[in-house]
Amino acid sequence: MARTSALVFGLSVILCALLLPGAASAQQTTASGIAGVARDSSGAVLPGVTVEATSAALIEKVRTVVSDSEGRYNIVDLRPGTYVVSFTLAGFSTFKREGIELTAGFTATVNADMKVGALEETVTVTGAAPLVDTTNARKQTVVSRDLLNVLPSSVKALNQIVTLTAGFRGNEGFDITGGYTGQTGGTYHGKAGTNVTIDGMGIQHAYGNTGYFANQEIAQETVLSTSGISADTNADGPVINVVPKEGGNTFSGSVSGLYSGSGLASDNLTDDLRARGLTTFTTVRHIYDTGVTLGGPIMQDRLWFFGSARQLGHERQTSGKFYNLTQGTPFYNPDPSRPWYGHEWTESKAVRVTWKATERNKINFFGDPQRGCRCPFVGLGSIAAPEAGFKDRLVPFGLYQVTWNAPVTNRLLLEAGVARVDGSWPTYRLPEVSRNDIAITEQSTGVQYNSGLTYRSRQGIPRISQRFAVSYVTGTHAFKTGFLLEESFVGLGTESGNFNVNYGFNNRVPVSVTQWATPYLEKDQNKDFGFFAQDQWTVKRLTVTYGARFQYFQGYIPAQHVDATPNGWVPARDFAELNNVPLWKDVDPRVGAAYDLFGDGRTALKVALGRYVAKTGSGITQNNNPMSTSINSVNRSWADTNGNFVPDCDLANRGANGECGAVNNQNFGGLNATIHYADDAIHGSGRRGYNWDFTAEVQHQLRPGVSMTGGYYRNWYGSFLTTDNSLVTSADFDSYCITAPSDSRLPNGGGYQVCGLADVSLAKFGQVNSAVTQASNFGKQQQRNDFFNVTINTRLSSGIQFGGGMDTGRTVNDVCYKVDSPGAAAGSLPGVSATPTPFTDTTINGQRICRVVTPFKAQTQLKGFGSYTFPYDVLVSAVFQNISGPQITASYAAPTSIIAPSLGRNLAACGTRAVCTSTATVPLIAPQTLFEGRYTRLDLRVAKRLQLTQRVRLTGNFNVYNLFNGSAIQTENLNYGSLWLQPSLTEDGRMVQFSANLTF
Repeated sequence: MARTSALVFGLSVILCALLLPGAASAQQTTASGIAGVARDSSGAVLPGVTVEATSAALIEKVRTVVSDSEGRYNIVDLRPGTYVVSFTLAGFSTFKREGIELTAGFTATVNADMKVGALEETVTVTGAAPLVDTTNARKQTVVSRDLLNVLPSSVKALNQIVTLTAGFRGNEGFDITGGYTGQTGGTYHGKAGTNVTIDGMGIQHAYGNTGYFANQEIAQETVLSTSGISADTNADGPVINVVPKEGGNTFSGSVSGLYSGSGLASDNLTDDLRARGLTTFTTVRHIYDTGVTLGGPIMQDRLWFFGSARQLGHERQTSGKFYNLTQGTPFYNPDPSRPWYGHEWTESKAVRVTWKATERNKINFFGDPQRGCRCPFVGLGSIAAPEAGFKDRLVPFGLYQVTWNAPVTNRLLLEAGVARVDGSWPTYRLPEVSRNDIAITEQSTGVQYNSGLTYRSRQGIPRISQRFAVSYVTGTHAFKTGFLLEESFVGLGTESGNFNVNYGFNNRVPVSVTQWATPYLEKDQNKDFGFFAQDQWTVKRLTVTYGARFQYFQGYIPAQHVDATPNGWVPARDFAELNNVPLWKDVDPRVGAAYDLFGDGRTALKVALGRYVAKTGSGITQNNNPMSTSINSVNRSWADTNGNFVPDCDLANRGANGECGAVNNQNFGGLNATIHYADDAIHGSGRRGYNWDFTAEVQHQLRPGVSMTGGYYRNWYGSFLTTDNSLVTSADFDSYCITAPSDSRLPNGGGYQVCGLADVSLAKFGQVNSAVTQASNFGKQQQRNDFFNVTINTRLSSGIQFGGGMDTGRTVNDVCYKVDSPGAAAGSLPGVSATPTPFTDTTINGQRICRVVTPFKAQTQLKGFGSYTFPYDVLVSAVFQNISGPQITASYAAPTSIIAPSLGRNLAACGTRAVCTSTATVPLIAPQTLFEGRYTRLDLRVAKRLQLTQRVRLTGNFNVYNLFNGSAIQTENLNYGSLWLQPSLTEDGRMVQFSANLTF
């Protein structure tokens, strides 16, 4: 792997050198810039003007360029901050523009009208900083550290960018604890592959989820890029980049603290929630966040540091979740006297050292070793009983980076970096769970209890990133080329919760047994390499950014050995190494254009189109790992005829015997995999999933300090994969209907027909030899999104700031073609699952459901924030959200007794047994047709600032979250039965929180 990395680095440097002579660069996606034109008083362009950008944010203090033959200049790769731009040319007075405020990823247009005169004469212009980017076509949201310090942001975490961005869907307002989450946000305009970076390098672990808790105390700004993303960035969905704070020549820092407890939270349990069976509500027992930051010089003008020590944690009760009164027995009986509380804490000790090695070479060193605990933990919104959760220790955990920047000349810029993110969280059974406790899933409610299904004895999944880029800039062109290499590693140990057996019950009656082939250790490795080249070309008022990205993804699986299972069901196994699983090669063209409509930098028309490959973690390689494809779990029916809740059969016998039916896959633990990936799925060009993303926007400055953006956004997907069992065809399935239960909560009170369902024939049951292949081999699959967005942005000096917007859209998912079964699989419907299974025949109340349209009302959001400073330094700020509620579905575990009359036989899983306890999961509601109520929330802060000395300021905050004490539902039980529609995660009740911040 090391040799491969060195080779890739060397080839990229050579390519960069070869490409340089003919061109020039665009800045990194979240780097800032200043560009414009120098003219004389007659309007004629002035070549040869020396343009200097001066700011304390620059390590070299001044960045200098010279205008080209068209009078244009372009200064790239600037850090966020406030700048002064000066223009000098012999025979003309010096022109100076002050107060240019740059946020990350923003290119400010600063033009100069120079008058004839002496250089010693200076014309100084001070005005509102530009708000319209007339150079870049990308759409982005910037959240600064100062903004988070002003708003009622509770525990500062990455997910707060979701709260402030219209169109971004995630945990808006449902979690103010800042707890560890597997992913930042959910989707933006239907795009789910969020990529999170710090200083341009990924912090997500090998699975592709967040592997490092981004300490927002080290962030100067956080930038969300959502569309129009250029070729220098790998993007499938939104890209979040944290711009780290650096130390300076003056010591500065802060001390902060935050607390709230159960006595400061309100009960928001409504009559409607009680009617759904809730007796407790989501609430925080306590929440705290303490931190210290300090930055300053180690050596004046040469070496600086910035550090943050932070610890945060919380204990939180989730709606309707109780400990088991009869733990260790076959049944779950919730104990109302013991509501469940999850406990979590995280500790961060981050240090960033900046070294000015020479006048033009800057090196940053960053390290943040972290540790934490989720003990106990059950996923937010999970309907599992507490004992089915786990505890873990997040060790080793952390991020380590080295970056280098060198503006070699006023045209040539070099940059490089290397980073490692450690993510590890082995999971363990909870203290109340013994090794003899069998995990049980109650099919009628979907509740899992008694134990976890499996635990991770080992879970080490680090990722290493390496990047290099060369930029060459003139006034008219900006060219950039380089690469990003990400290498990920997986070491995953799996073991069953107990004796390799789980049970399935339906209405407290045993119906199935699951057998496992554990323990085993799985190893995987991936390389994701991207090489890009792009140019940004300005012609009069038009700036075009065009380029392409070559993406190379390779998976590797080392040789593996697995001992025989302790119960003797599966013998020892050895697997040879596998390479190129997958091996994908893609070329992604991207183009964007920004047009300064009136030439005054106040109105820009923007359009962008690009191809983006799917964000891919280690999952695809894991799916090809023979440890995964060798079938490590099987199901079999179980008729507990003697009522002792123990399967009286020989589980080593894979055929029907005693109380047990035959296993549903006869190759249990076998070396001959019954599922494999076809060559057209994992090898070649254009095989990796991708989307095309189109943006059309108008951005206009309404008045100084206020701008508005409106746009249309469309994306569509390709290269879908599907699974084909070569041993069956659609003719091997028999169709049936059921009648939906009569229930006033179902559409029209229920009682309608659900038809076109299918069950495999008895002769073909358990026969599996599947290939994952391109869906286009069977039919046309579609997924497309159309969205509209209007946002407002302000930078006012009057003590007022506000922002926000409205976003709405429509999504189409179509899987109307046949592969195997012509009937729907309830767990993977379009509009419900991210990877729907194709089908054609299933209807609900006569409505075909293989093509699903998510309507505008289900994806409309209003989000806003604002603050105002009153006399005596009293500040009031607020955050408002109004978003659509979650969709309602109903998965019904239908017993054989109501299926057999239509099917003409028992379900195939029952075999020839006279007593059949098997069930089939049936959807009762067409996807994207029923929704919970909208969610409206207002958070409020009142703060008082005290200026203790010229440099020391103390701010005390009184925060109220969920001011209206709403109780909106985020997650609920969607298994049709006694607990159907019982919420498992609701909005936290009104909470009062106190916080303070001392800065110096």
